[in-house]
Amino acid sequence: MKDEQRHTLERLLAVLTLLLVLAMAGRYTVSPDTWWHLRAGQWIWQHHALPNVDHFSYTRLGEAWHYPGWPVEVLMYGLYRVGGAGALNVAVALTVVLAWGLVWLTLRELDVAVHPLIKAAAVALGAATSAIYWSARPHLLSFLLSAWFLWLLARAKRRGARLLVWLPPLMVLWANGHGAFIMGLVWWGVYWAAALVRWALQRWREGPQAAVAAWRWLLALTAVGAALVVAVLLNPYGLEMYGYPFKTLGIHALRKISEWQAPDFHKTSLLPMLLLLVALLWALGASARRMTLEHAMLVGGMLFMALTAVRNVALFAVVAVPVLARHAEFLRREVAAWLPAREERPPAPVHPRLNLALVGLAALVAFGKVGVMALPQVNASATAKNFPVGAAKFLEAERPEGRLFDDYGWGAYLLWAAPDYPVFIDGRADLYGDEIIGQWLRVAEVKPGWEAVLDYWDVRLVLMPPDTPLGRLLLSRGWQVLYRDHISVLYGR
Repeated sequence: MKDEQRHTLERLLAVLTLLLVLAMAGRYTVSPDTWWHLRAGQWIWQHHALPNVDHFSYTRLGEAWHYPGWPVEVLMYGLYRVGGAGALNVAVALTVVLAWGLVWLTLRELDVAVHPLIKAAAVALGAATSAIYWSARPHLLSFLLSAWFLWLLARAKRRGARLLVWLPPLMVLWANGHGAFIMGLVWWGVYWAAALVRWALQRWREGPQAAVAAWRWLLALTAVGAALVVAVLLNPYGLEMYGYPFKTLGIHALRKISEWQAPDFHKTSLLPMLLLLVALLWALGASARRMTLEHAMLVGGMLFMALTAVRNVALFAVVAVPVLARHAEFLRREVAAWLPAREERPPAPVHPRLNLALVGLAALVAFGKVGVMALPQVNASATAKNFPVGAAKFLEAERPEGRLFDDYGWGAYLLWAAPDYPVFIDGRADLYGDEIIGQWLRVAEVKPGWEAVLDYWDVRLVLMPPDTPLGRLLLSRGWQVLYRDHISVLYGR
């Protein structure tokens, strides 16, 4: 394939692939945790300060709460004020496209020129794998910045260490924007460890003079690593932020929460990950080339994390796609070398109008889908199907007295829709810890002592889905149904 023809095909497929990603990302992106982020953003907006203590629950009221996410929460609240859930859907879709655009650029920094069709297939499969992660939450910032970090590191390795200067400013944003900022240090650490090994081996095998370039690259990474460590400290809570990721991971009750559980490949949403993993293993096994040291550490580490918790699947996709594309290209070349040589043919003519028509049609579909998901009525209907909208309206209108015990997945929505009723629990696992999460599980799963928990907190109202074991036991204990619909039941005593 001639260079000009190849470049034309790559540009066409890049645009079409990213439009495909945009079409996939055009959906309802409000998750249970979205609501407490909106509530926190609203509080910051109204008080012009950070909520350093909990203001929204009665089980942790007044307890210290230092969450790294305030810039994203304020942005989320601003978008919601302007365009409701539809504005969040659009923002998520554009963020996803930007992230996978950076992955596409990362494929251009590989040590082999990958065929455009392989790039398109790998990125499309990776995007489908990461789709379970696409929700309106600050964690999407970690997804974007991971792709950005990995692109800059790969590009700097090939084109010059000066590009590394962009990492510390990005880390300042990351450390303030989401608790997974520690992954930025992980991405840097992988490249630093690989550089150290290469320098040591080259010095041992070829002598100090031959290892000068490797030594300079190692020094550059060491310097930027020190800057990253300092950059993390540029947040309202200083050194405390270094403990945040480990504090969250240390909560044992997280294993009961779906996104912290191991992936269940019987679920349709995880089928793309299974396909990606199979394709990656097949490409690595069939290709005669070894993985680079960076790729081996990235894929091995993230595969372990992805098989441990579903929330890590998206980052596995980001690191796996370049490895898949690299080895699929090597395999393509090996297969082509085995085949009989073909006669040289004149390059196929380029059809600009046809290409433009294809792009136009794809753009119409992608932007049309995103536009539909920006409509207020579409989002109102989706919200009513997923959250206790009617129960929240009942609480605000009828105002029954007493503390409320809520379903874990609905607590955040109640913070937003019924702010006069502090909740027992919501998605802020780092705030509640094992103690409160354990108490919630004891009641929700009607384990011994469940009534004692309700009595201790003087709970008078319980909001749960219909026909739960807890609901049936409450009725047998004399509780009454105050409100019921197809989503939720509100019990009172």
